Amino acid sequence: MKRRHFLQVMAAAGLTAQAPLWTPKAHAAAPDKFVVVVNASGGWDPTSICDPKGLNQAYQDESDRFEGSTNSVALDNNKAFGEIRWSAIPEGVSNDELVRARINDQFDNFFNTYGNHLTVINGIDTGTNNHDTGNRFVWSGNEEMGYPSLAAYYAAATSPNLPMAYISNGGYDFTDSLVARARASSAGFVSQVADANDYSDDRGFLYRTRDRSTDIYQHVLDAQSARLQRQLANETLPLRRKQLAQLLGVRSETSNLGELTTQLDLIQDNVLRDDNWNANRAISLKSQAEVVAAAMAAGLTASANLNVGGFDTHGNHDASAYPALGDLLEGVHFLMAALEFAGIKDKTTVVIGSDFGRTPYYNSGNGKDHWPITSMMVIQPETTGGRVFGASTSEFMSRSINLTTGAADDAGAVMTPEHVNLALREKLGVGGSSLAGTYPINVSPFRIFG
Repeated sequence: MKRRHFLQVMAAAGLTAQAPLWTPKAHAAAPDKFVVVVNASGGWDPTSICDPKGLNQAYQDESDRFEGSTNSVALDNNKAFGEIRWSAIPEGVSNDELVRARINDQFDNFFNTYGNHLTVINGIDTGTNNHDTGNRFVWSGNEEMGYPSLAAYYAAATSPNLPMAYISNGGYDFTDSLVARARASSAGFVSQVADANDYSDDRGFLYRTRDRSTDIYQHVLDAQSARLQRQLANETLPLRRKQLAQLLGVRSETSNLGELTTQLDLIQDNVLRDDNWNANRAISLKSQAEVVAAAMAAGLTASANLNVGGFDTHGNHDASAYPALGDLLEGVHFLMAALEFAGIKDKTTVVIGSDFGRTPYYNSGNGKDHWPITSMMVIQPETTGGRVFGASTSEFMSRSINLTTGAADDAGAVMTPEHVNLALREKLGVGGSSLAGTYPINVSPFRIFG
């Protein structure tokens, strides 16, 4: 049994610690590049967003058709790599014209705003319609268990010793014990972690009175330290001693969480959710985004998973999928605005994807079921002029494509998540990491990013 498989089985049994298996260095250097993965959980429909088909005449029955026409964006005259297109909003989404107009604006604003930094990767064949397998394959490049997620791999390869090197809010976030996984989804959670004495209007102070006349927090810290010292003195297993020593060191050091709360306050004061773009939309994703942007700006974090659900649309696809897709794009826009305010937008790559795709036809409940073909989108710091790589047929099947241009080519090959993850590793500068030998991706490279 391979080490990573052994650890996974042990973790499932609750027998392993979450601490990384090395001694962290104090004051780890902040990374110069960042990665944010945005997972549309449940299996999104690329034909309803970035690989639109319009009305497919091959399906004559009204329930078996592609919905919507298409829009496109002019991109720096860079038509050699295809034209970025996106779905128009069909009438079946809502009887309310204002709702359709809002979603249409979300789509148009996103693609027009980020088109010149955007690579759309179409026609990716995941070979599965199983959620767990699809999530694992799309975000690690390997359909078998044991490979770390792309974001975890990046953090481990570049900045494993940062206090919160890898933040995850769900989706596929397996780390294989390469790096610790931090959960930080809301500002309130971060404030309490940064300062247990942080005052809240709802609860006051946790460890002291409002007038500060009684403060027992130092007694709590002393008790925690004494307990760890006793555990360390009584522990005989070397690995357990090492992990306890790490925990003692982390708790005894001054963290930079105070800077995180400062950055978070600045973002919340200056990057208003309702200004980007609609009031009270994509709230969960925006909450995750502002924390991640603040953590990166504070020098605590190298990579993150953002996660949002609502895409497993087996019934009433149009009415469910299009609003969820619009809010997804709005949430990503808010993330970009927060990164820009924090001064790290030009250092951050954002990757958007999902478990797999959905059928190119509607079921009896006007829903769409699981389908192995999918798309991904990558927002890059540099201006690329926009690029579409890969293609699917009018029946939404993968096409063989040229490895260099991404155009349909019968002499080419079908693209899978392996190819995408290999290209992303190279794009992010970690393709040659020592980790690549442990987690190899052995496929011929596609030049997705030129």
